[in-house]
Amino acid sequence: MASFGKVIGDSLKRLLFRELMVTRLTHLSEHFERIDFASDALRGVRFAPGDKLQISFDGGPRTYTPFHFDGAIGSLSILLYLHGDGPSARWAKELKEGDRAFAFGPRSSLDFASATSPIALFGDETSFGLARALREAENGTSQLACVFEVTHSRESKAVLDALDLQNAELVERRSDDAQLSEVEARLRASITHDAGTRLVLTGKAQSIQTLRQRLKAEPAAHTTQRVKAYWSPGKRGLD
Repeated sequence: MASFGKVIGDSLKRLLFRELMVTRLTHLSEHFERIDFASDALRGVRFAPGDKLQISFDGGPRTYTPFHFDGAIGSLSILLYLHGDGPSARWAKELKEGDRAFAFGPRSSLDFASATSPIALFGDETSFGLARALREAENGTSQLACVFEVTHSRESKAVLDALDLQNAELVERRSDDAQLSEVEARLRASITHDAGTRLVLTGKAQSIQTLRQRLKAEPAAHTTQRVKAYWSPGKRGLD
């Protein structure tokens, strides 16, 4: 039997958050898990690529970028990158189909709805969900170029292939962030293919800062630049 405190806690969560049910778990690799949710509370909800979903955990909320959202039937999918031993990693290891989660959103985070020009996306493993959301919004076109810094390129490629992101470019991390020179070169190559490209920088805060400084020192032609730091070593609460 659930404790009184647990019942009260869940009741309060239902008032503040949407209650979602896990309908499918797909183990993509050692560090990546796809979770499909369904909920009547998602029916009729407006969604745009780049929106965020915050799931409630005992250690505080964690933020994810939904993809494959269907407001007609009330469903969405997220990708979990499992690293370390934080609340989301522990939750994912114990998760089963039929389990519930309490979430806030989806709501606006990165807005891509108002423009149709090509996108050059930089990020890392935490950015794969955003890339998939943008891919689904393309309707089969080839307007998205992705460059990711990753820890394990073989694993990341297998996951990206499963997400239908076969053309993403991967650069493995090196000591002292030496990989960022190669990342910069590949990003510049993506931008020069179309001067109207929108540049989107996501993932690790320090990597974003370095790339912005280099692109400011030697500008590359692009229409807009959008930034969203998903994480920083030793910090919590970034989204």
